[in-house]
Parts: sequence; C-alpha cells; structure tokens
Amino acid sequence: MPQTESFVPIFIVAVLSLIVLLVVFGGGFIAYSPLGRLPPSKTIILGNDFTVTYTLGEETVAELGGEVSRGIFSAADKRFEFDVSNLGDISEGLIKLRLWNSNYYGNLLIIINDEIVYRGAPEIGDHSISFDASILNNRNILEVKSETSGWRIWAPTIYIFDLSVDVSYAGRKTQSFGFDLTNLETVNVNRARLLVFGTREGTGKLTVKLNNQEIYEGYTAIYTDFSVDNLKVGTNTLDLSTEPNTRYNISSAEVVLFFG
Repeated sequence: MPQTESFVPIFIVAVLSLIVLLVVFGGGFIAYSPLGRLPPSKTIILGNDFTVTYTLGEETVAELGGEVSRGIFSAADKRFEFDVSNLGDISEGLIKLRLWNSNYYGNLLIIINDEIVYRGAPEIGDHSISFDASILNNRNILEVKSETSGWRIWAPTIYIFDLSVDVSYAGRKTQSFGFDLTNLETVNVNRARLLVFGTREGTGKLTVKLNNQEIYEGYTAIYTDFSVDNLKVGTNTLDLSTEPNTRYNISSAEVVLFFG
C-alpha cells in the first residue's frame, strides 16, 4: 500500500514533465482539421422579389405660378415647399420658366434653399435655367420674388409667370446586398456559385460585382461559378446593376459556397 501512494506523485510529475517537453520542443497538441466543423455547402440568400433598373430621365418636383411684386410700400412673394428623393442620383437641376408679363421695373429672383439660382429680367416667353443639384435637400424651399422698383414709387415691380423645377437623373441604380463570412469559411471554401433568376424588360445586360470586382455580365437566368479569391473575412458586398432602358425583375438571388 505505501508503494502505491509513493507511485502516484511520481506519475503526476512524469506526466507534467512530458507536457513541458512537448511544448518546449514543438510537440504541441494534436490540431483537428477545422473542415470537420463545416457542412459540405452553405447557401446565402441575398434577396427575393426585387428590381434592378437604370434610372435615366427627368422628373418634375415642384410647380409654381402666379404674380409676384415688390415696391417701396408693398411686396407679394411666392413660396413653395417640395421634396426630392434619391439625392445621390441627381446630376442636374433645371428651372423651366414661362414669363407671361412684366413691367421690368426690377429683376426677377428665383431662390432655392436660400441660394439665388436666377436674377434677371427675362423676356416674355419660355426659358430654361440650370442650377447645381448640390443645393438640393430632401426637403426644399422654392421662393420667387421681385426686386424693388426703386425710385418708381408709383408702382411696384411685377412679374406674371409659371415655372417648374425639374431634376435630371443619370447613372447606374445599384441593388446591394451584404453577407458575412468567418475566417474558418474563407479558409476552407474551394468553390463559389452565383444563382440569379428573374425576367428582363429591355436589352441591357445585368452586371454583378463582388467587393467591387466584376464576377458576371450577361442576362438572367444566372448559374455560374466565380473565383473564391473575391471572398473575404467579414462583410462581403454583392452589387447588381443594369444598363439604360432596362429593368430586371429578380425573383431570387443567392450565393452557394462549397467546402472541401
């Protein structure tokens, strides 16, 4: 019995010594392949029932008309609030002015968000006045005024007009989707596939980019493999866009990753 009790401490010391030797001399512990913790494949659903379009054209966002006047003792201005969406897609603003009548005692002023976009004495008829779209906000204020008639104290400056504010859109309209990958997944993925199904209106191609790298250009349906080198740890972004006068009605879009 005493021999057994003396053996236990010796055994423990031996085991601890062996562990130290393994660590010091590079033995380490057995590492199991991380692949064993992954399924054969992973399906990432990007979206269902969405559209991809190319926005190109013009939209009227405000209309205003009537008479404005200003004199020494009186003033009658016009003011209108209007909303604008998709500010990032707007390339230019345009005022379409039709002047019906004026006594030309002073200038006409057109102001958007406290910025004077036109000051002058336009002739009777139609005029187009462009302005920098950067002055636009989601919520905007349009003002039309006359400048004072000055020394003509017997009459104010009068302008009778109709106008519209139009915005021009140009550029690709992109649908973006994000999905996250772990280090374990990016290390072990050996094949990746893109599947996109839907219908097309128009003749333009559908372009697909993954993390700003083009992986496909063509038409639906899409069933194609792409390089796993485009994948990264963390958030990956997949963008779909198309060409002018084209619309894709996408029923489903997904990425399938294969591990092995």
